Amino acid sequence: MFKKFKNAWFLSLCLTFSSGQALGIDVNLKGAEDGDLETNIAAHLSTLSAPGDCSLSIDEKITIENKVTEAGRAFGYYNLSIESIDLNSTEKCSSLELSIKSGPQVKITQVDVIVTGEGKDDEVFKSIINKFPIKKGDKLIHSKYKAAKSKFDSAALNRGFFDSKFITSEIKVDVETNSAQIRIEYQTGPRYQFGKLKIPDDERASELITQVLPFKEGDPYLASTLGEFNQSLGQTDYFKQVVARPLLDEAEQYKVPIEVVAVSRPRDIFDVGLGGATDTGPRVTLGWQRPWVNSRGHSMSANIYVSEPKQTATVKYKIPVEDPLNNYVSAQFGVQSIYDNDTNSDTISLALQRHWTGEDNEWNKIAFVRLEQSRFQQAETPQQTTTLLIPGFTLSRHRSRGGLDVNWGDMQQLTIETASDAVISDINLARVTFQTKWLRSFGEHRFLLRAEVGALSTNDFEQVPSDLRYFTGGDQSVRGFAYQSLAPRQIDEDGEEGELLGAKYLNVASLEYSYPVADDWRAAIFTDVGGASNDPLEELAYSIGVGASWMSPVGPIRVYLASGHGDYGNSIRLHLAMGPAL
Repeated sequence: MFKKFKNAWFLSLCLTFSSGQALGIDVNLKGAEDGDLETNIAAHLSTLSAPGDCSLSIDEKITIENKVTEAGRAFGYYNLSIESIDLNSTEKCSSLELSIKSGPQVKITQVDVIVTGEGKDDEVFKSIINKFPIKKGDKLIHSKYKAAKSKFDSAALNRGFFDSKFITSEIKVDVETNSAQIRIEYQTGPRYQFGKLKIPDDERASELITQVLPFKEGDPYLASTLGEFNQSLGQTDYFKQVVARPLLDEAEQYKVPIEVVAVSRPRDIFDVGLGGATDTGPRVTLGWQRPWVNSRGHSMSANIYVSEPKQTATVKYKIPVEDPLNNYVSAQFGVQSIYDNDTNSDTISLALQRHWTGEDNEWNKIAFVRLEQSRFQQAETPQQTTTLLIPGFTLSRHRSRGGLDVNWGDMQQLTIETASDAVISDINLARVTFQTKWLRSFGEHRFLLRAEVGALSTNDFEQVPSDLRYFTGGDQSVRGFAYQSLAPRQIDEDGEEGELLGAKYLNVASLEYSYPVADDWRAAIFTDVGGASNDPLEELAYSIGVGASWMSPVGPIRVYLASGHGDYGNSIRLHLAMGPAL
């Protein structure tokens, strides 16, 4: 039977009539049992047009034959023959009937691949040879052969073998035996090295650029290392535009100079941000940054955050130790006011921090010491003033993919804080908090898992500042309950619960599933469980609910309707949040 190419996967053939009109036709093919062969023949014939008199000339038939032969050989059909080519005049020349005999597909009987030159012992080239995708006994497919060859040039460019070339690159086909022999000899030539670094005349830029330099002159050239350099330069916040590029034309003695072209950012940068959430209501952020304080890479910034329950202001000074991205010291002065639920708190703090990362540049480490004084009143307890000198450590990692619409990622953060009444502090205190989030996508199915646990030990809980006690509930913890509304409460003389006191322990877990239901819209279902108490897992709340997220031009906007239950009572609440979930 004839098989018609009507699916969009196969390209239709257009015939141009003498009147100047073009009419698409179907191609009916007989004799091709290989789907790839069918597709390729259709693709080759799609470039042709036929005359309008419903007949094919000898030249036109030869052109069709050549196209079909070319399409067949691309998939190893070297003995393909065409039995007939006709236009179906009964359908107003709208159908080309083509009958072929594909014959056997050529098989590969010998594969010889070698690398010569300085790169013959290079591990990457050895791996390419060992994992060469074409083996003896495979069917000959030319696109697969070209893709396999391209791996050599890609590796050579990435690893600095700029004089590399193919000495031999051939396929010998024996049409009579339907067999083929492949021989490749790739000459790498010498491997180039990183040469001199050409940087801007600006003294400040020169010092900052060298701080993030991941190579030195004489190191073997590696394009991925140069890419890492470019990424680090872009993340420093010192430059508006910056790029490091190899100057191959200026290479001498197999050393490639690297030129850095940079445009510095303005002396002062100002930012204004608006946002909102059910927990905090509308919020405004104001930011100022001076990326370049001096030629040693010092920088300075200030931020103000204002919402109804919380207001903060901070000033930060940053000093690079080895590089401004992953290894630096910072000093920060801040003030904070919280007036929310049953908390009235004003805190002033001064902190010194040491930031660095591991060799993998994934885990961020911060060692800090913070001196703070808090004047606070929690519930109806007397107003307290507590001074604490808090040394501590934070270990964190944040990974994500997908830009604003994050579709893969995770976050982990562990913070340990201590204080002793023997050294400045009014009380002894030890506090450990761990939180994690995991977002994974399986096709269009998306899962978000998060958890947070915390523990606080002290010799005088009444003097622990409100912002160091544990509360939970709200958009980012147990939905279905108001923000920070889950915690132990005062008990009045009648045994009734009063205002919130805060807790020594925190435990929260959540699972959310979402699925796309329209362009830029996802529907979600979720469940949360958790609480804050003075004994681990003493009181728990749980909630279930549904939600939706819209990928707006400025990022995700999420809305949830949750029904909360458990030891803290029952509650139904609508939550609104902006920004990525991770």
